[in-house]
Amino acid sequence: MRSVVTLAYWESIVLLVGFFAVVLWKLFTGEISLSGLLEGDVRDQNSAGGFVSQASAGRAQSLTIVLFVAIWYLVQVIHNPTEFPQLSESMLGLLAGSQAVYLGGKAQSMFLGRLRDLLK
Repeated sequence: MRSVVTLAYWESIVLLVGFFAVVLWKLFTGEISLSGLLEGDVRDQNSAGGFVSQASAGRAQSLTIVLFVAIWYLVQVIHNPTEFPQLSESMLGLLAGSQAVYLGGKAQSMFLGRLRDLLK
């Protein structure tokens, strides 16, 4: 029984390392593009499509918070791999607040632009 558990453990490690290696390979070869990752669309009545891409502070802060929580969670799993860690209410609040700020900024750039266009 012990050997089956050990085999399953190492198989899962090999599988995860394999997934990680494939994603890194595709990133380095350019098959997965990260250009525009931190850019968002903003309404602009002067552009041909009605929108322009600009650097998005909301996307940057959202990515930062999500990476912080993901790394924290991974560290907790490494310290105690026998059970899933519980996210604290403050951590959930941090994630929810981050997403609310991102969505608020997105709504402002997409929808309030119409109001600005009408006022001009």
